[in-house]
Amino acid sequence: MQNLIAHPDGIHAVDSGYSRPQLAAVHIIIDEGRVAIIDTGNNAAVPRVLAALGALGVAPDAIDWVILTHIHLDHAGGAGSLMCALPSAKLVVHPRGVRHMLDPTRLWEGTAAVYGAERAFELYGTLVPVDADRVVPATEGMELALGGRTLRIFDTPGHALHHIAIWDERARAFFTGDTFGVSYREFDVGD
Repeated sequence: MQNLIAHPDGIHAVDSGYSRPQLAAVHIIIDEGRVAIIDTGNNAAVPRVLAALGALGVAPDAIDWVILTHIHLDHAGGAGSLMCALPSAKLVVHPRGVRHMLDPTRLWEGTAAVYGAERAFELYGTLVPVDADRVVPATEGMELALGGRTLRIFDTPGHALHHIAIWDERARAFFTGDTFGVSYREFDVGD
């Protein structure tokens, strides 16, 4: 699959298709047949993620966790739509983001105020709420079991007060969302 990149330790990156190629990724972690998804991208990314899961041979009921690094819509706009397709998954989100996943009205209003309603809809589509019984507040030090590995949550305010990073002990890697900022490679220059 063109938009799927395999990394070591059962980690796969899916190009979310947000704005342009390779600007944002959704990560899929597979361990012992169980799956976690880090970030969802916007609503347009959901079919890409589902296609990637299919290409990897992952059934929708194998996903235990959908973990949002933060609730900005380029990372979390597709959360509600993706959760509708994953019947067993729990959504893990910073406590400050929980209310916005349950009722995305204010999140949408803030986005529409920045971009204008028409452009916001073009970028993010319609936000879908997530049922409260499927949402888990991500607290500092929380550990999530995934197959035979552990994913640990760190509260990482900075980019946003509702930001977390996820430490994967098996891969010895962090999933940081936008904790360290954003880099646009086309603007890099020599020296």
